[in-house]
Amino acid sequence: MTLGEKNHPPLPEIGSGGQGGVGQPPVAIVCAMEWELAHARSALGPGEAIGEQPLVLAVCGVGMVSAAAQTQAVVLRYAPRAVINYGCAGAHRADLLPGDIVVGTQVVAYDSIRESPDGELRYGGMFYLEGTQQCRVDVLNADHDLLAAAQRVAEAHVERHEPWPAELGWPASVVHRAPRVAFGTVASADRWNRSAETIGRLAAMHDSLCEDMEAAAIGLVCASQAVPFLTIKDISNNELLRATRGGTAMMEELGVDQIARRAAAFTLEVIRELA
Repeated sequence: MTLGEKNHPPLPEIGSGGQGGVGQPPVAIVCAMEWELAHARSALGPGEAIGEQPLVLAVCGVGMVSAAAQTQAVVLRYAPRAVINYGCAGAHRADLLPGDIVVGTQVVAYDSIRESPDGELRYGGMFYLEGTQQCRVDVLNADHDLLAAAQRVAEAHVERHEPWPAELGWPASVVHRAPRVAFGTVASADRWNRSAETIGRLAAMHDSLCEDMEAAAIGLVCASQAVPFLTIKDISNNELLRATRGGTAMMEELGVDQIARRAAAFTLEVIRELA
């Protein structure tokens, strides 16, 4: 049983099977949906560890509040050495295509908005507690060591991942190609933006590569608890090139066996690099 199920289930157990190092802090992998986490489960097998590195696999649910709450629970119970969030995302750039991987160098909760008396809206930054000290940042940077590990993985495995199936939502206007890895900002909020105007405005304001609904919330919890954090996304849809049906219909249209699959593989490679 995993986080996110009904009836207040127990927190996920550290991977067993005798493979994890005794007393070694785990790495926590947090995904919004069980079918995203399933890609890592199937690759790991019953031990749910990588070499001597034990893992905690957790489902946090969709949305910023649920993601923050469940991440806090994992951090307080397991004191992980790092938290890595992976999952699907919508592109903010026309050159990011289904199956491409985005490594979040930083995250931004872009719906933190302040309004002036005359109705002008502006971005207000993000807040978190460091001990009892209130901290404000415009963006939250990924952990340096985790980011360096991701960079090494990206350089060693250029075009390693299999291409996204052309028949599953690949834009007809673009030549089919292998997935690429990009490093940049992941924008998060309880919103699914689909108009080119809105996406373009956000990308211009935050220099964002993609959007999701959890990464910044998870990152802020990790910052407040001094836990290294990284987010790894794979692009499931690019509304700038091809409009999807949205919601669960998009998942059915694209196939859950493909969505977040490459981000899962990349995440496990990063953990192997750490181990």
